[in-house]
Amino acid sequence: MKINLLRNGLALLLTFSATLATAQNAPQMIDIPLSRPGETVNLEISIVSARIEVIGEDREDASFEVSVEEGTRNIVTPTGTQSLKTGAYSVEVEEQDNHISVDTDWRANKVKILARIPRNANLELETVNDGEIIVSNISGKLVLDNVNGPITATNINGSVIAESVNESITVSFSGINTDEAMSFSSINGDLNIGLPAKTGAELHIDSAEGEIISDFEVEVRPSKPVISRENSRHGVEVSVESVIIASINGGGTVIKLKTLNGDINITKSSQ
Repeated sequence: MKINLLRNGLALLLTFSATLATAQNAPQMIDIPLSRPGETVNLEISIVSARIEVIGEDREDASFEVSVEEGTRNIVTPTGTQSLKTGAYSVEVEEQDNHISVDTDWRANKVKILARIPRNANLELETVNDGEIIVSNISGKLVLDNVNGPITATNINGSVIAESVNESITVSFSGINTDEAMSFSSINGDLNIGLPAKTGAELHIDSAEGEIISDFEVEVRPSKPVISRENSRHGVEVSVESVIIASINGGGTVIKLKTLNGDINITKSSQ
């Protein structure tokens, strides 16, 4: 099935529902026009269990390919128990003023979303259980959060904030936004960050158990713990943070790298 939508007014809201009667393995195709073609797109996807892939292309609209993995449930009747395949779900896609949001209801099994959007885009992508986030060919600000799965972003021109608890983060840049600080954090996964060879950066490294490997020569600077204090009507909160500060190519953009049990690999990207 392919759904083409024409704009009528300022906002476009599409709610798509599928039940067991539809072909569960056949993806649903959704085309979304933009309010301001040619301008930066903001895409937000937050789904509990999902494989989210976003590809930047030379285009002036957005296209989504959506499918859901089948699950099973039992139904008990007077004559016995039957096993039923389940696949009912609801997906909502909303576009307003070049901001696109994608969401599903809580019933959904693992959702697979393939989004093709203009290259100039800001992304906020989030998933929690058995998920995966994959991004390629995007220029903009990326905020990527995957609790129990990996994050992979390639050919990125801009800035990235990425966080995973139990899996690795791999990001390769073709260029960076020198005005934006970046942060990469994983408790149990590796951090693999590819930077253009001439990148100037100040690395703030917080690593407990893993190795730190760099293709760049680094200059380690003396540092001391940073103490911050926040007062509120409920009390006082004081935090102390101590990190390794190392500059590459004379320093520049602040890049925070934090992992507990993983390695940190800083490479020279091929772009």
